[in-house]
Amino acid sequence: MVLTAGLSVVGLTACGRIDPKDKPSGSRPPAQIMLSAAITDRGVDISPARVGGGPVRIVISNQTKRNLRTTLVGASGEDRRGTNAIAPGQVAAIQATLREGSTYRLRTAGANPVRPAVLRVGNQRKSSDDELLLP
Repeated sequence: MVLTAGLSVVGLTACGRIDPKDKPSGSRPPAQIMLSAAITDRGVDISPARVGGGPVRIVISNQTKRNLRTTLVGASGEDRRGTNAIAPGQVAAIQATLREGSTYRLRTAGANPVRPAVLRVGNQRKSSDDELLLP
C-alpha cells in the first residue's frame, strides 16, 4: 500500500514536465509585455524605459492637438516599426521584438517633431514555457 502511494506521488510529479531538449522546436520565446507611451508637446515619454529583450506591444497615446506619426527605430536604423497618423486624443500600437543590448528611439514625424523617448533593452527575458493561457 505504502509502495503504491509512493509510486503514485513520483508519477504525478513527473507529469507535465518536458525537458527543453526533447521539444522539437526548442523553448518558446518570452511572453509579450505591454509598454505605454504618451506624446505631449514636450516630447514622447515611455514607461518602462528599460526592458529585457523579446516581444513588446507599445500603446501610444497622442495628447497633442495635431496628427502625428510615430516610429520605433533601433540604433542601427534597420529596426523600424511605425504607425499611421494618430489623431489628437487617440491611441495606436506598435508591436516589435526588441534585441538584447540594443537602444531604441520612439520618435514622431512631421513638421514639428517632439523630443523622442529612449528605450534601453537589457538581457533577453526568460522563456514563456512555464506560463499558462498564452496563445
